[in-house]
Amino acid sequence: MKETFQIIDTHLETYLDFLCHICAFEAKADHKETIDDLVTYIAAFAEAEGFQTTRTKMERCGDFLTIDLNSGAQKGCVFMAHTDTVHEKGIFGENPVTRLSDRIIAPGAIDCKGGIAIALLAMKALQQQGYKKHLRLLLNSDEEISNVLGGQEEFAFFKTQCEGFPYAINCETSEKDEVVISRKGILKCRIDIKGVGGHSGIHYFECKNAIAEAAHKLLALENKSCPGGITYSCNIISGGTVSNIIPAACTLTVDVRVPRYADMAVAEATVRQITQTAFIDGTSASLSILSKRPPMEKNPQTMALFDALLQTCHRYSLGTLTPIESGGGSDSCYTQANGITSICGLGGCGEFCHTNKEYILIESVPLRAKLLAAFLAG
Repeated sequence: MKETFQIIDTHLETYLDFLCHICAFEAKADHKETIDDLVTYIAAFAEAEGFQTTRTKMERCGDFLTIDLNSGAQKGCVFMAHTDTVHEKGIFGENPVTRLSDRIIAPGAIDCKGGIAIALLAMKALQQQGYKKHLRLLLNSDEEISNVLGGQEEFAFFKTQCEGFPYAINCETSEKDEVVISRKGILKCRIDIKGVGGHSGIHYFECKNAIAEAAHKLLALENKSCPGGITYSCNIISGGTVSNIIPAACTLTVDVRVPRYADMAVAEATVRQITQTAFIDGTSASLSILSKRPPMEKNPQTMALFDALLQTCHRYSLGTLTPIESGGGSDSCYTQANGITSICGLGGCGEFCHTNKEYILIESVPLRAKLLAAFLAG
């Protein structure tokens, strides 16, 4: 394994430079043109490194990219990462990337562009060591918004691209020494409420305040939340025009988190029941399901994969791993739902993702690349 680790150390600077370059492409999920440019850059880099690439054209979001080593051989592992971030362009300043001695501060540094660099660096080391199995890296472009732009086409992409692989390793971010063994599923909904509008001083008693009805529904949903179970979070409310007019319409956006597959149907039924309940006579409401992401449930296969990774850490003095269960979602939920043993959070380590202080610890790039390469090399 010493030679494999030396390859990673030798190529590290190239891949850190690559990471800085891809972080400079500032793009949220709906910035298709910029993400497409980023995908073009990543594809060119991967091909120059000796990998095969396949681009999947997408209409509403940035194109997806599949990067292969030894395509057609026995299936080894599929890696996953994503090209979109949550950041508005410019939030990191005129020059969005700052490299210091121990870290890189940049949009998406750990979520999830560091994961792209780590997966490719591990693949490069295995390539040069003559690894024979098929490795694949999947890059999608709307993970941060629960895949609402890719929709059914994206779900089919995960199913077909991962078919036959024994396991999937998601190179999402995690805290130092942590790896994610389960994630909650996500149900995103919009409730559109209709009332009766009018002047607040003249027609008060004839009107039906849509915002007041939304408030009743919000509290009814939030009161259904249970520690360790399903939670209902109403995070966006929009209604009203001016202060002296009672609003005739209001929209409520709900984020529901579920720990188990069976909870998804329960959660949707609960939201529908509260949507259909008129707390103020004369109001009505309709429900739109915006997206569904299944949970990544912990199972014996996941724990066996975790144990194998932990043993690799100890065997080669690569630190340790702590299993955690996360309330956040990721694309590992789709691979797990498709019957592929999955684990998440094996990308870069750092802090402050989703803020303008996001950074990746440089030492975590070779460390995680060595872990992945050593695990696969056996």
